[in-house]
Amino acid sequence: MDGVLLPFLQASNEPEAELLLAHLLAEHADPVINGIVKSAFGRSTASSEVAREYRDTQDVEDIVGEVNTKVLDRLRRLKSAPHENVISDFRGYVAVAAHNACHTYLRGKYPNRTRLKNKLRHLLSHHSEFAAWESMSGEWICGFSSWKTQGVPPLNIGWINQARMDPGRYVDVGSPDNTIGLLRAIFKGAQAPIRVEDLVSLAADILNVRDRPAGSKFDADSQRVKNLAGRRVDPIDEAGQRLYLERVWKEVVQLPLPQRVALLLGLRDEERRSVTILLSDIRITTFRQIAEVVGMSAIEFANIVKDLPLDDQAIAKRLGASRQQVISYRLSARRRLARRMQLFDESER
Repeated sequence: MDGVLLPFLQASNEPEAELLLAHLLAEHADPVINGIVKSAFGRSTASSEVAREYRDTQDVEDIVGEVNTKVLDRLRRLKSAPHENVISDFRGYVAVAAHNACHTYLRGKYPNRTRLKNKLRHLLSHHSEFAAWESMSGEWICGFSSWKTQGVPPLNIGWINQARMDPGRYVDVGSPDNTIGLLRAIFKGAQAPIRVEDLVSLAADILNVRDRPAGSKFDADSQRVKNLAGRRVDPIDEAGQRLYLERVWKEVVQLPLPQRVALLLGLRDEERRSVTILLSDIRITTFRQIAEVVGMSAIEFANIVKDLPLDDQAIAKRLGASRQQVISYRLSARRRLARRMQLFDESER
């Protein structure tokens, strides 16, 4: 067992175990998760396709929250059965979980880009002329094999930005159908190693590889989201639905805390599945923001995610109220949201 886990596993009481668990996540897991997720999303490259599209959204935070939840659940199971599925390298385990979450997300959201990336990585690994290796800063870079042995420093990001804006000026592409020739042309133009993510972005621009926004998934999921004011969103188009749901969320945040808790922790669809978590899945809000709005820490909220939606009795216990009060809180919340959203509808006409 990795030594960093022993204090938590050996803790004799629950309060001490919770403190040690929070320390494990903050000191050992979060830095690994954040680094991997941000790297996968190309956040260090201002012109990255993924970073550009999601610069103003919370996808990175959502995936970080998802991985944290998985790690937290794994540690709790390990605490109850420490001799089963021993974790000998905690940071390694966290890294694998983060990589898997990123790969799953990007593969679903950007299938064409993912196929291109897999093809390029295969060539970098199996063609003797090319190589990919880890830089001194921990980023994966690539180029001609000779650059790896010679220790050639990686290229400044400025060249990538310029090349992406005008590939023909910086890369003598020739026939882009020849992927090996394309790699050779990019590296000759760069004259130094470049980040693997930057290579993928530049190659995608040259080959005109694009992924259509996954609006169909949003449409399907949004139909599961009952309007928090008690009626369905009018399915006009994705942009209209998203604008409406974002406005609903802004109104929810302004509700009194007991109403927010009664509404969000018990919100369910016709199949009794949690709608609150779905709001995070379709990126109307984030996992951490939901936790804040219901007055919990991210760790505390992660503990109850698997149990959502909660029944009224469980919510009442959490609020220190009666079951009838919970019902009243939720009814008051819906009435207020209905009034506010009616005003919003009228202002949009």
